[in-house]
Amino acid sequence: MPKFQVEKSIDINAPAPRVRDTIQDYRQWSVWSPWLCMEPSAKVDCSGLAATPGHAYCWEGELVGSGRMTLAEIDGNTDKMDLTFLKPFKSTAKVEFTTTELDASNTRVTWCMDSGLPFFLFFMTGTMKAMIGMDYHRGLQMLKEYVETGVVTSKTEIVGIVDVPAILYAGVSADSELSNISTSMEQAFGKLTQITASNTTDEYCGAVYHSMNIKTGHCSYTAFAPVNENTATGSIATCKALKVVHTGRYQHLGNAWSTANNYQRHKKLKKNKNIHPFELYQNDPQQVAAEELITEIYLPVNS
Repeated sequence: MPKFQVEKSIDINAPAPRVRDTIQDYRQWSVWSPWLCMEPSAKVDCSGLAATPGHAYCWEGELVGSGRMTLAEIDGNTDKMDLTFLKPFKSTAKVEFTTTELDASNTRVTWCMDSGLPFFLFFMTGTMKAMIGMDYHRGLQMLKEYVETGVVTSKTEIVGIVDVPAILYAGVSADSELSNISTSMEQAFGKLTQITASNTTDEYCGAVYHSMNIKTGHCSYTAFAPVNENTATGSIATCKALKVVHTGRYQHLGNAWSTANNYQRHKKLKKNKNIHPFELYQNDPQQVAAEELITEIYLPVNS
């Protein structure tokens, strides 16, 4: 069985006991799980006492498949867990959460997985490692927000296949590491504002993603605003697309993209490779609270 390991960390502004209490209680995982956020309607059953070996939760859903997580051992500041996937294919993994007290008010959480794939999927090892790494990153961001504020400002809704009219736009293109995408976007939209200050045709703006390499963590995109034909520098053709709406902080947009891609794979929708995926921002972050930001995700598909 091809083996792989994934490890991600984050610093949380909260005392270590509070952080650890959250991790050890599976009844709270539905709030910050990077998988359950894709399918809030998934069935989740918890058993046993939190923070006690034997505590477990089982899940079953259309997008998230099914499986079981069990708190197997508490070793110092490390919680060791056994993870069993049943669907979409059977596999097992060893999971560890280590909580390190940085000081009385700050804690570092390290999430680690040791797992493998069935032999016939050996070619997917690198991709799977990268995908789970992104999932862990999303989950740790939500865990941080949940522990620090008591809520996670991210809600994802699958709208389904829609007809998208053509969009003419003026844009600013950029290459970025995914880890630096927020700063890169801020700079790109700053340049875009100077170009389109008096020439936009609508209130919304957006970004089209020309390439995304999850293994290298690199992407190429164009930040854009709709303009009249005579000043357009690019366009998105009329198409059918899978639409997913995200409400909440931009830092959690990965939840919506993960949902869209998982739904596309599950429903066996064929991506339209001639039209790149894009997102539209329906309100202004300078005018509404972060939890009210609305972003529409579009994954073009063949009809």
